[in-house]
This record gives sequence, C-alpha cells and structure tokens, in this order.
Amino acid sequence: MRYIPNAQLTLATTFARAMTSADPSNINILVVDDEEDVVEVVSHFLEQEGYGVQKAYDGEEALKRASAGTDLIVLDIMLPGLSGYEVCQRLRSRAETETIPIIFLTAKSEEEDQIRGLMLGGDSYLTKPVSPQIVVANVKAVLRRVGVEESRTIQVKNLTIYEDEYRAALDGEDLGLTLTEFELLRYLVRHPKKAFTRQQLLETIWRDAMMVTERTVDAHIKNLREKLGSFAQHIETVRGVGYRFAEDESIES
Repeated sequence: MRYIPNAQLTLATTFARAMTSADPSNINILVVDDEEDVVEVVSHFLEQEGYGVQKAYDGEEALKRASAGTDLIVLDIMLPGLSGYEVCQRLRSRAETETIPIIFLTAKSEEEDQIRGLMLGGDSYLTKPVSPQIVVANVKAVLRRVGVEESRTIQVKNLTIYEDEYRAALDGEDLGLTLTEFELLRYLVRHPKKAFTRQQLLETIWRDAMMVTERTVDAHIKNLREKLGSFAQHIETVRGVGYRFAEDESIES
C-alpha cells in the first residue's frame, strides 16, 4: 500500500453507462497541495475512480480554479502565501463557492488544528501520512452526504458491472467473477482504448505486486475471457505491451 509522504470514463457512442445518479466523470474535484508528489498520488487515485481532477499548488491558484462547477476540494493547510485556512474562509465568503465541500488533508495533526479547520467550514479532516484509498473513501462519503454520488453501475452493451456489489453480469446472468477478475475487468472498462502493461496492472490491481509475477496477469486475463464468452473480444491483447479494453472486436490473442 502506498502512503502519501509527510512534508475519464468516456466510452464510444456504442458503449453506454447506466447512471443511478451522477456520472463520476461529471464530478469535478480540485486537489490543492504545495507538494507535487501528494497532488499526483491523490489525483491518480481519484482519476482511477473516474472523477475529473484539477490541480493547484498554492492558495491563490486554488482560489482561481475553484468555481461553481467544482464539486469538492481536497485542501492542504500549510500552503505558500495563503494558508488552507484562509483559502477555506475566502471560498465560504463567495456565493459561487460557499457550499463546495472541503476535505482538509494536512500534516497538522493537533486537536486545535482539526477543530479550527472544521469550524471554518471543512467537511472532513485527514492528517498525513494517510493511505490514498482513505482519501478516496472520504471523498465518496462527503459526496454522499451532500447528495452528489457517482454512478455505481456500468453498462457496456450486454455487460453490466455492479460496482457496489463487486459482481458483473452478461445478459443478466452473473459471471461468477473472483474479486481480482472483477477489479481487472472494471479497471479496463473504466479506461477504454488505453493500453496497460502487465506491470501497471499488477501495481494497480494486486495489492502486493512484489509477491506475484507478470504471468499472473496473463492467467487472470485468460480466466476472465473464458467467463466473458463472446464479450471477451473486447479485452484486447496489445503485442509487446499488455492489454486494453477495445471498442472494436479485433482481438489478438
């Protein structure tokens, strides 16, 4: 598991996403931190969930990027120039940004810091180091509280992926996927056309990539294709690279 150090889903027109509420790609999140690696890690995990992400590296830039179209802000406190506290205050004083949910993500861990952040209008307060998965979980929880939720069902032709239930069905028939097969299928479908190396898939899907080899990916792809039947045509082998979710049906095995 990676830790933050101290210191889209867009398918072709032939593919449709069933929405129970808001499509994640329509949810815009602003990540603000003066540490570039923190911004990149948090943004990466949010983008994996399908969210649209903007980035800012200081308070002034954050104020410029925040708008009525921003759905949530992940905000550091110790920023150059304007502090996160000041940014929060200013956002709360502007009509177009006063209701944007704010999650403080900071190394300031004292109780009085947390109280101050929440009293100024923060919706959640996380202290570094923290797992990026915890950040994502907090983002989802806050979005649920304010009535903005991502779609939990992905529909691609006759394939339905039920994200909350960790299962997938083809023509209404459950595929009986293992957890790893499910996560592999969901990840590929969420990133259509993009080719992933086996190593990239290992690092994303398998929690401890050090314990498995690239052949593990091939074995799981093989099993997944067998369960998908004719739909397996869309899991394409990219020679010399790895795999991708294909829009056409020209698969090479």
